[in-house]
Amino acid sequence: MRRPLALGGVGLAALCLAGPAAGTEGSLYRLGPETIVSHVAPDGQCSSQFSGSGFGITCPPHDPVFAGTKWQIDMRTPYGGTAIEAITFSAIRYHETATSIALQVLADGALAWGVAEADLPRSPAAPKAYLVSRSGQTLSLRLFQTETRKQPNRVWAILDPAILVRDLQAPTAQLVGPPEGWIRDASARIVWIASDNLGSDGIRGQRLLVDGRVGWSGAPGAGTHTVDLPLGDVPDGNHALRLEVDGDGTPGAGAQGATLRVDRTAPTAQATVAYLGSDRARIGVSVSDATSGIVRWSLAPPEPGAAAIASGTAAGSSATEIALADYLASGETTRLVLRAEDLAGNVRTVLTPPITRQPPGVVALPPAGTYAGPELGEPGLIEASGVPLPNFATIQSKGLRSPRARRYAQSGGQLAPIIVATWSRPMTLSGRFFHRNGRGLRGATVYLLDPLRRTQATTLTDRRGRFHFRVRPTAPGIWRAVALGRPLVVGLADVAVRPLVRVRVRGQQLRPGETLRVAGVIRPRARVAGKTVELQWRRGTEWRPLASTRADRRGRFALRYRVSAAGGGYAVRMRVVVPREKGWPFSPVVVKHFSVSVL
Repeated sequence: MRRPLALGGVGLAALCLAGPAAGTEGSLYRLGPETIVSHVAPDGQCSSQFSGSGFGITCPPHDPVFAGTKWQIDMRTPYGGTAIEAITFSAIRYHETATSIALQVLADGALAWGVAEADLPRSPAAPKAYLVSRSGQTLSLRLFQTETRKQPNRVWAILDPAILVRDLQAPTAQLVGPPEGWIRDASARIVWIASDNLGSDGIRGQRLLVDGRVGWSGAPGAGTHTVDLPLGDVPDGNHALRLEVDGDGTPGAGAQGATLRVDRTAPTAQATVAYLGSDRARIGVSVSDATSGIVRWSLAPPEPGAAAIASGTAAGSSATEIALADYLASGETTRLVLRAEDLAGNVRTVLTPPITRQPPGVVALPPAGTYAGPELGEPGLIEASGVPLPNFATIQSKGLRSPRARRYAQSGGQLAPIIVATWSRPMTLSGRFFHRNGRGLRGATVYLLDPLRRTQATTLTDRRGRFHFRVRPTAPGIWRAVALGRPLVVGLADVAVRPLVRVRVRGQQLRPGETLRVAGVIRPRARVAGKTVELQWRRGTEWRPLASTRADRRGRFALRYRVSAAGGGYAVRMRVVVPREKGWPFSPVVVKHFSVSVL
C-alpha cells in the first residue's frame, strides 16, 4: 500500500516517513520505481543495471570522456488527479576521487537542481538521502559529464528513487441499490460504489446516515459495497438516507441521498354487523393505513377460495347489504373475514361479529326507542346540529302498524310489522307517539326513512299523537318512523320488497307439438340484467322446473315450451317464478298461476 508522506524540507534533507496527511490541501504519496518511464545510458560510455531497489552505474576509463548525459531515468505519475511535488533518492560513489560529473534533477526537461559528485559520500560511508522539491509532469534524475577529458573507472549507486505526488482529486460515490419499495424488515440492504483515482488509498471513512444519525460506518475502501443497514429503531414513515465518503486528505465525495420508506405495521380494519330484518344484514367495513396506504381489501365468507362479497382498493368506510340466505342455512351462524393489505405488503385479517340467520318465525331487528346523533339521516343531522328541539325524553310509542303486515315482532318494547311489499306499489304505515300518561303527542314532526336513511315522507301527528304514511317502497330492509325531538323517538318496520313483474301468456289451449309462449318484464331495471325467470309445472304436490331464461338489461324476458306431439287430452297447472338469487336484493315472487290445456 502506498503511504502518504510529509515533506521534511526542501533541497538536501533526510526523508521523514509520516502517517496519512490530515490537511485538506491534499496528501503526498511516495511512488517508487514503478513510475519510471525511461532508463537510458545514451552515449554507450557507461552502463547501468537495476537491482530492484536501485541502480548500479559503471563508467569504465575512457580517454577522452565526452561531455553530456551518461545516465538518466524519467519518472512520471501514473494517476490522474495528482501532481508531482518532489523527487527523493539516495546516492553513493565507490571510487576514491570525485570527477567532473554532476548529479542533476530535471523538471520537464529543464535543469531544476544539481550537485557536484564531491557531494556524494564515498563507500564505505552510508548513502546520502536527497529530497528535491520540484513540480512537473516529468521529473528526471541524471548523471551529467560537465567537461570532455580523460576519466578513471567510476561506479555509483542510486538507491530507492521515488517521486512524491499530491492527490488533488476527491473520491466519488454512487448509491446503486437503495430499496425501491416499502421496507418491512429490521434492516435494509444498501449497495453503493466508492472510487478514487488512487483506489482505496485515496478513501478513508464511509458512513450511512438515516435522518442525520449514523446507522453504519466503516472503511471498506474502493469498490462495490453491500451493507444490511439496521433499522430496528427507525419508526414507520419516509426517512432520508445519506451516503458520505471521506477523501484521504482531499475533500469527501459529494453526498448521495435516497429515501427509505419503512412500514412494518399492518393496516387497521374493523367490521360491524347490523340486521335489516329477518333475512338481511348490513356489513360495515372500515380500513385505513397511516403510512403506505391501502392497496386492496376484501370481505369474504370463511371458506377457502370463497368469492368476495365486497372489495376495494382504497382506504375508507363502506357498507354492503347481504341476503343471509345466500350464505347461511336457517339457524346457522358464521363470521365473515375482512382482509386488508397495504402497499408494503402488511396484511390485517379480522372477523366480523357473529352473523346468524334466524329460524322461521324469529326476526332480528335493531332496537327501537330513543336515539341521538347523525346516524339517522336528516332528522339525526338536525338533532346533532344543536338547534332547539322539544324534549322527547318521556315520549313513548307502541310501534308501527300496517295492513300489509304478515306478522309482528318485538323490538325494544314496541311492535314492528313484518311486511312483504311490491316494488313501487303503495304501502301504508301508521303509529302513535304519546306521553307517559297516555296523552297523545300533538303536532310533532315525523320523518319516514328508508333503509338507506333517506327521507321518503314527513308528516305531523294529530291531536291524539297519530300519524300515517302512504309510500311506494323501492328498497328492502328496515324502515324507520322518527319523531323529531331530543332525543329522537323511533319506530321500526321490516319491509321485504318483491319485484314488480308483468306477465303475458299466449297459447293456454294448445294442440300436440305446439309451443307455449310466456313473455314479461321485471321492474326495477337496476341490476335486472341476467336475472333468472323460471316456468314451473305442478306434479302432484311438487312444483318442478320446465324452462328458464334470463332477463335483458331492460328487464324483458321470454319463455317458450313445446308440448309433446305424442297425444293430448290433458291439462297442466303452471306458474312463473322469479327466484331468489345471490346479489339480487329483492324477495322471490310467484308471478302468475295458469293452466294449459293440450287438446
